[in-house]
Amino acid sequence: MNVAFRHEAADARASIGRKDRAHALHARIDVYDDLAAAAPAWRQLEDLDALSTPYQRFAWIDLWHRHVSGPQGLTPLIVVARDAMGAPLFLLPFLRRRKGSVTIAGFFGGRHANLNAGLWRRDVACAITADELRAIFAEVAERHGIDLFKLSSQPAKIAGVDNPLALFPSQRTPDDVYSTTLSGSNGEEALRSCLKSAMRGRLRTKERKLAEFPGYRYNVAATTADADRYLDAFLKQKAAHLEAQGIRNVFDDADIVAFLRAGCHDGLAEGRPIIEMHVLECDDDVIAVFGGVRDDRRLSCMINSYTMGEGRRWSPGLVLLTHLVRYCGEHGIGCLDLGAGYAEYKTFFCKETERTFDTIIGFSQVGRVTAAALTVTRGLKRKLKATPSLWSAMKLVRKLVH
Repeated sequence: MNVAFRHEAADARASIGRKDRAHALHARIDVYDDLAAAAPAWRQLEDLDALSTPYQRFAWIDLWHRHVSGPQGLTPLIVVARDAMGAPLFLLPFLRRRKGSVTIAGFFGGRHANLNAGLWRRDVACAITADELRAIFAEVAERHGIDLFKLSSQPAKIAGVDNPLALFPSQRTPDDVYSTTLSGSNGEEALRSCLKSAMRGRLRTKERKLAEFPGYRYNVAATTADADRYLDAFLKQKAAHLEAQGIRNVFDDADIVAFLRAGCHDGLAEGRPIIEMHVLECDDDVIAVFGGVRDDRRLSCMINSYTMGEGRRWSPGLVLLTHLVRYCGEHGIGCLDLGAGYAEYKTFFCKETERTFDTIIGFSQVGRVTAAALTVTRGLKRKLKATPSLWSAMKLVRKLVH
């Protein structure tokens, strides 16, 4: 059942330019517990090139809910703000879940979504105030029984614009996202913009070694057979790497695998799959895999792995990334991110980390107590990860225990 209510923001301002920042916006807030009901507003904002990240594409979230959060019994909580004419101004794609005695609202995707945000009309994102946002969140919390909003891994900027949810009190996410801004009009220029000449030469030498394998090639999945072969290779490779590190395999889950496989298939016939699969392969092996989700501005890494076979001697993951950067350059994609969390290979391509933050706000007594505890826990985790000696020791202990 979908629920709608009205919230009047008498002094709210949404403008398309600096000269028109004063006209009043009387927002209607609709809240949907069904993705299909929210889809028209969602599609409209997507067609308007609303500020968002690739993880907020309707197709990605719909697929996630169909295969993961829906079977778990979790309920969408899609907040849509509209102007007086009913046109959508922004959309907040939340999911409601119960944990013990606390009802929590957060983004879809769990650990598999590296960047979370709303969909914002650009003029609204630049004009909305903290008071307006707090009033909307408070009303949603009261009417829908939300104790706590836990909004993790949000980018400080969305397509260069300040994230409106950064107006709330927040803290740094334990892991920043490693990203690179690409420039140039073609693939080679994009590669030169992010990778030093010496490193490009080293990787060309490594690729010449890989090219000695029969049938060596870079490929992007174009058929379901390709997509299945590449995903199966990823799952096998990732399981082996995580086992060696003593890390729990988050992909050892039938629902997650079903989501990934459907994401690799859906849209493939039209040349725009929800999850793109890029690989290096030869006749006998899939050497390296990269799976990502993208929009017209950004390609975001969701999954990656490399072979445990002979090909691993020649840094196949890094070589594959050179092809990926060229791909972005050829398709006019200006930003590539390699996901959250430090890994040395990311630093070769990404000279910047994208500041991300968590917003944890309680709106009931139990929600405020829980928010305080979560804030402390997340803060300690970031400090731990920012101290290399402690983090290395923890990983060693984890591996020994495993």
